[in-house]
Amino acid sequence: MDEKPRILVIDDEESIRSALSTLLGRIGYRVQTAASGPEALALVEAVEPDLVLLDVVLDESQPDHMSGLEVCQQLRKRERFIPIIMLTSYPEWQVESLGQGAIAFVTKPWDNNALASQIRATLGAVQHIRREIVPAEDQRGNVIHIQPDLQIDLEHFRITRRGRQIDLTPMEFALLAFLARHPNRRWTREELLNHVWDDAWAGYERTVDRHIAALRRKLGLERDELIETIHGIGYQLTQD
Repeated sequence: MDEKPRILVIDDEESIRSALSTLLGRIGYRVQTAASGPEALALVEAVEPDLVLLDVVLDESQPDHMSGLEVCQQLRKRERFIPIIMLTSYPEWQVESLGQGAIAFVTKPWDNNALASQIRATLGAVQHIRREIVPAEDQRGNVIHIQPDLQIDLEHFRITRRGRQIDLTPMEFALLAFLARHPNRRWTREELLNHVWDDAWAGYERTVDRHIAALRRKLGLERDELIETIHGIGYQLTQD
């Protein structure tokens, strides 16, 4: 039987750590907690989590203080990708935290159902991508070259265009990787939901549209450049 996903909660407030531990444990996840950056990084080295919930603002009174953004940067340097969802009471930190490698942003106080859905979708997307990774003896198969200036590194969850790394959420990454694996093929929105999202998203076809729009914006694509809209049907990634 597969082990349940392990989630690491990093927050300097004991009440927050306790509340999230209770919530996530009730849902069925294995939960570990840390009150500081150094403690969290040590835990990651000992037992690598499947996902991290990380407070942007951590206690600054300790001599070895690390901010949440600094912890995020250190986690992103690791060879194995760990998805990070940032937690904060300050919405103005959203842009900066996402720019440092976080894949999502949750404002305190959080909605339990929304947070659970975000975690489930993120873990599902990461699992989907890892199924696409080829055996270690042929690492070249883990990099998809869509255009001369656009590469998808499946193993390290990295997108590079024109020499610049582009941060995508796991769902955006999974959608782009799936389309790139099957170029010049038309996919309906329902088919994309079935292949890329989990069952909880069935029927939410506009979810696909929103993610396609986000991909075009982040990749700097014009409408129907590379990712073509097939009117009345869905989408396809067009490659010569």
